[in-house]
Amino acid sequence: MIDTVVFDVGNVLVEWNYLDYLDSLGFSEETKNAVVKAIFQNPVWNSLDQGTVSAEDALVSFIRMAPDYEQEIRTAFGGCENCIHLFPYSVEWVQSLKERGCRVLILSNYSEYLFEKTKDRMEFLPLMDGTLFSYRVQMVKPQPQIYRKLIEMFDLVPERTVFIDDMKENVDGAAAFGIHPIHFLGYEDAKEKLAALLSSDTAEDK
Repeated sequence: MIDTVVFDVGNVLVEWNYLDYLDSLGFSEETKNAVVKAIFQNPVWNSLDQGTVSAEDALVSFIRMAPDYEQEIRTAFGGCENCIHLFPYSVEWVQSLKERGCRVLILSNYSEYLFEKTKDRMEFLPLMDGTLFSYRVQMVKPQPQIYRKLIEMFDLVPERTVFIDDMKENVDGAAAFGIHPIHFLGYEDAKEKLAALLSSDTAEDK
């Protein structure tokens, strides 16, 4: 039977939208494109998630990529918590799973810098039975070792575990370890797929 549900965070439990955030800063299209490339599409952003570079050093790298936009890069990076907004369904979804007796965990690519800025926005965090944020273990999805770490940390039985993520390569990475994958395409779709897995378990138990 399914006894554990593991959630990604970005674009599953919270909206992650840096384009709207940059629009809110009043940047021109040219400036916005430069800042996106310098920060969010920069490989150093992934290094932040992996916990292998400090926020200070990352900022230096971002500015180096687009020095003409230094002030805009500083502003955007300094307020990047505003890229994140809690989805209205998230807390209720987690609560409903816990009421069913499921253990609920997080596996997310997330930097320490962003976590400290956004942890209070993630109202579901106190409900979680455990979390594995990438920066804490210097690994990121879809690297196989992060799924292995997840299984070891929480003593998971893969065939009793579901992983929900908006990136296909990330759920494929979990599936390689025998974890049930749900590729998140939207709340209603994912909720229905998860309910089907949980109800099929209930039917088998009868």
